[in-house]
Amino acid sequence: MIYRGKELSTIGEVFDIALWLARKEDKSEAKDFFREYVNHISEKNHCSWDRSVEIAKSNLGYFAGYYSKEVWDIIYKTYQCSHPVFGG
Repeated sequence: MIYRGKELSTIGEVFDIALWLARKEDKSEAKDFFREYVNHISEKNHCSWDRSVEIAKSNLGYFAGYYSKEVWDIIYKTYQCSHPVFGG
């Protein structure tokens, strides 16, 4: 995925940007990033928009599970996701 001219080649890199944007008071950039991430998933996996949204939320929710409760809350609230196994 290319975001603002930078290649994000791992979920860790994607998550770092997603978290940085989620911590901002204005969430509009986070929403734009999420749309770009979903579009990237859709193009790479040749799947529907809805399925790509599910995958993106699952990826972010899963990765947030490795962080503190504070990070979980920020990610889950900003991207309306949860951990794919444990919920949230």
